[in-house]
Amino acid sequence: MTVPKLTLYNANYCPYAARAVLALAETNQEHDVVELDLNVPRPDWYLKDINPYGQVPALKIGEDHIILESLIVAEYIADIHPEAGLLPKDALQLAQSRYLIHHWGARVQPVLFKATVTLDPVESAKIREEVIAELEKVDVLLRKAVHTSEDKEGPFFLGAKFTFADLALASFLTRLYLVGAYQQEGVEQEFEQSLKDNKNLQRFREWREAVSQRPTVQKASAPREIVIKNYRKFLPKTN
Repeated sequence: MTVPKLTLYNANYCPYAARAVLALAETNQEHDVVELDLNVPRPDWYLKDINPYGQVPALKIGEDHIILESLIVAEYIADIHPEAGLLPKDALQLAQSRYLIHHWGARVQPVLFKATVTLDPVESAKIREEVIAELEKVDVLLRKAVHTSEDKEGPFFLGAKFTFADLALASFLTRLYLVGAYQQEGVEQEFEQSLKDNKNLQRFREWREAVSQRPTVQKASAPREIVIKNYRKFLPKTN
């Protein structure tokens, strides 16, 4: 299959754009990259010709077609490279993968973001408990994932093979440090210790470790200091 020239419009610290970056890396798809700074207004040409909402990622296909939204961009890349095996062929596995991604976006990520931007120490501690409770539910989903006879065991969502659900959530798993990034010293270490000590998070820890250590994920992960710097804009304004 001949693939037209692909151009990715990206911001290297955006966790959603990282989905497209990972899909391109996992499929070894050649492409050009145009980096955008999300801290300043988007250029007129981007709003007019690429994405009127100003978001990333956007994928330009050839000279005429644009795909928007991170999961759709990543799935398109996976679709044109079936040999990479990112998208499960089994219907139940595909449904479970889609649900895990949905569950994280609808239930887990809002609490993680709230924990990140809540600066009051008492309130922040309560929200970190909510984060733990949500991650325990993720652990249940991980343990109930269906495995094929060829791929029963492994640290990733569906077993030994890195697939679309792992790709879609990788950038969030690598940024759990944000929960304590703007808190007093020691909070991040305490949070990590609570994850380590929780018997209901054994499968989650295994999954997080495997996804985070994957070379493509590490390469696609923005440096910690860059992420922390850029997330400061979400903190409540103080007088």
